[in-house]
This record gives sequence, structure tokens and C-alpha cells, in this order.
Amino acid sequence: MPLLPFSHIIRHPSKDIVVLSFGEHLQAVDTKNGVILASTIALEEREANGLEVQPLTNTPDEAQNNKARVQVMAFSPDGAFLATAADDKIMKIWDTESWKVLGTRTLVRRSNALHFNNSGSHVVTADKFGDIYNMIRDIPDVVAPVKTAETTEDAEGDEDEGEQPILGHVSMATDLVLTPDNKYVITSDRDEHIRVSQYPKGHNIVTYCLGHTSFVTTIRILPGTSHKYLISGAGDATIRVWEYMQGREVQTFNIREALGMPPAEADAEDDVTVFSFAICPTKSHIAAVIEKESRLLILQWNEAEAKLELFKILELEGKPLSAEYDRSGNLWTSVVPSEEEGKSTSLISVYDNSNYAIQEDLAKYVNTFGSRTVETLPDLIFTEELRKHTTDWRELKKAREEKEAARLAGDPDAPLSKKRRKNKNSRKIPEQSSAASSEPSAAASPDVAME
Repeated sequence: MPLLPFSHIIRHPSKDIVVLSFGEHLQAVDTKNGVILASTIALEEREANGLEVQPLTNTPDEAQNNKARVQVMAFSPDGAFLATAADDKIMKIWDTESWKVLGTRTLVRRSNALHFNNSGSHVVTADKFGDIYNMIRDIPDVVAPVKTAETTEDAEGDEDEGEQPILGHVSMATDLVLTPDNKYVITSDRDEHIRVSQYPKGHNIVTYCLGHTSFVTTIRILPGTSHKYLISGAGDATIRVWEYMQGREVQTFNIREALGMPPAEADAEDDVTVFSFAICPTKSHIAAVIEKESRLLILQWNEAEAKLELFKILELEGKPLSAEYDRSGNLWTSVVPSEEEGKSTSLISVYDNSNYAIQEDLAKYVNTFGSRTVETLPDLIFTEELRKHTTDWRELKKAREEKEAARLAGDPDAPLSKKRRKNKNSRKIPEQSSAASSEPSAAASPDVAME
């Protein structure tokens, strides 16, 4: 049976630790020697290749058992707390010394992003309906009040309820960051928008960063002394740099050109998509994870010129899921393992901080003991629901799975399934007969087409 891959990697801000998530479980790993420090499940006995099963600082208990796949994670600035949110809408706060759950909170909707404020007293979360909440960290088991940003005059004045809706987007919120001075919250959404708002009074909008032509997936504040630049990735095959307080785009980095790919077809329903960024703490390197692309872009950030340049293209063993630099500057990557018979893929690979040479010793414990077996691998790529297809994204996903299954069965030319279902939210354009197709008709008038 295959091993469940690691869908997220996150760096501890003050210790040599990374936390990995796999399905509903977490693992803390020492980045100096690769030893697994803590796990929410007991390590399985496998072929150890000379390794001993590592003793853990804690063992699983019923109080902290997870029930659903972890979607997002965030450390507090001092590293004392870890917040996780799963697709069952449960957010947990973990003590990173004991690796025990301190409290849980039921969210209104599934969270797509988490971020602690500078003091660690509040967690800001962005959900799939576009609402951004400011939540007190220490209150357990509170259901968020249903409010809108328009009805909230002061996000600081009613903290007894545990959480405050501070702003809202009209479409799914995809990511958020707080600026280093804690004065502004920057959020992105499915409708290509990046919004800069005051924090915690998010109804005070500062500006928008507009330019992406497809959904925005990820945003990060770029390293440097000024902290005035933002990097964004999207589903339009670009990475963009912004002077965010002015809403000014300063660079567009074309991913297709960097990877030597031809331009996208004019009628293509999707394009190359940035999955996430990892920012190196020891030098100005940024790793860009590209969806379903087994190559990782290593970019060099030049703050003086406000410019990203391609430093290296890193070849991976499979399709990437996550990447993160540890505190020493080593790059940890996770991939979807190959399902081809006889082919072995490392779930985790670590590349050193100088020339990106692979460091097998740091990943050997995780690759041997650090996951669990499953009957079949789940689909861990979730950007399909962000795409605005004329056909339902579930049908497109099913068609691709059918083609991939046929290919693995020995039929590489198997056509995509012809089954298509109209999305109930897509525009319905009246069909024209072949006789009338050369002439405009009333049904095809601009008024009807824009309806």
C-alpha cells in the first residue's frame, strides 16, 4: 500500500524544527538530524534500513486525535503556539513544547489561511466564503458569530465574543498576511484581487493590487529592510511583485518563459498555477512551487532593484505539494509519490543551503517512519475549485482521472471522457444554427451575452 504524502511543511520561527502534515496528522521533525520529535500517531514498524524507531517526546492521546485533513498551519511569532485548521472547520491551538492541544474552536466555514498577530494573542483566518476573522487565541470551543464587515464598526471593541469579522471579499478568500508592523492585513481572493486593509479595522481599505488575470493563490511579504514589497502567485502563469501600500505592480515574472514552455492556447480554460512560496531566512531566495510541475523555481530577490531573477530550476522526484526552508536555509520539499509499479519516490527531500545538493541523511527518518499507509492516494491538489470553468470542475477532474487510469493501464492515447455538465453559475450562451452562424442574431446581442 502507498504511503500518504505530506501536504504541508512549516518552519518553526525560533527552533530547528519543521512541522509536517499528512492527512489529519502532524509530525515535528528536528532539522539538524532529521529525528522525529513528536507525532500525533504512533510510528509504524517498517523496513528500517538500519534505523531505529525514534522515541517521541509525546504519544497520541484521545484528546488530540484529529478527525479531518489539516488544511492550513501557522506558528505564533515566538513559536510557542501552532494553529492548525482542518476541513471539518475545527481550529486547534497546540503547545509547541509539549505538542499537546490547548484548545479547539469551531469555525463558521473552512479556513484557507491562518496568521498570528505580532503578540500571538490573536489568530486571523480567511475562509472559503471570503470572510476574514480576528480571533482571540485563548478562548476554546467558540462558534464565530455570523456578522458582516459592514456591521462591525470597531474590531477591537467587542472581543468578549472571541472573534470579530474584520473584512469580507465577494468571492473565496485564498490567502492572507499581516505586515511586519501589524498595521495592515493583506488578503487575496478567487476574483484576481489583492486587498490592503487596516488591521484590525479591516473595513478601512487602503488600496488594491490589481493585475492578475486569474485567481490569486498565495501572497507573501518579501524579505529585506523595507518590508514594502509583496509577492503574489496566481493561476495565470505569473508571479508578480507589488509595492503594496501604493497598489503598484513593479514586476511581472513569466513562469512559462522561465520553464521554457510555449504560450498558453487562447481558449485554454486553465494555465500554469503557482501553488505556494517558501522564503529562505538566510539569503534572498524564494522557492516557487508550481502545481503539477515536477520542477521548482528558485528565485533571487534583489530588493535594491525591486526585481526577481531566476536562480535555479530544481528537478523534483514527483509533483510537488509543499516546500519550506528551515532556519539553516536548507530546503525541504514534499511530493506526491509515483504510482508506477517498481518506482520508489521519497516523500520528503532536503536540499542544502549552498548549491541545493540533496541531503539524504536529513530525510531518512521521515521517509522511513514518518507517514502512514493508505489503500489509495487521495487527490491533494485543490485548485480546481478556484478555476472558472465553463464545465463543472468535478467533471474535469473525473475526466483527467479516467485518462490517467487508462494511461497506467497501457492506453496512453485514451481520450478524455466526453461527459460534461454545465456549471450552474456559468453563463448560458444560446446555441446558433449553422445557417445563421454567419450573421448576428438577437439572441447573440451584447445585452443578452452579458446577462
